[in-house]
Amino acid sequence: MGKPIKNHFELKDACRSAGLSYVGSFMLEFIMRRKEWENPDTKNAFIKSMYEEYDAWDSDISGTRTRANVIIRIIESRKVEDAMQLVIDADNKKLGILQAKENAQSVLDLLKSGKITY
Repeated sequence: MGKPIKNHFELKDACRSAGLSYVGSFMLEFIMRRKEWENPDTKNAFIKSMYEEYDAWDSDISGTRTRANVIIRIIESRKVEDAMQLVIDADNKKLGILQAKENAQSVLDLLKSGKITY
């Protein structure tokens, strides 16, 4: 596990590092594909697949690696709900991708209903 996120300020900083729109857009995929990134033998392949599938986000894989590691820290720190709320509360203009808010709300709804866990 990476350095745990202990408080709201650390969470906001982590989300800024990854990009709130990325966090909101891809949190569900990270939750659903946890076994891939939890396993040290498949983590690099998982990150590479995220980079290749969503190549418009980063000019090279190191950016995707940074974003992925932040989302993993959020999940492992049990801060998913708080991160999704940050996305939902974000200024639309700064967020840039309104679909990220819809995705974040979907994650919260799925967690609340018990359809997914992390």
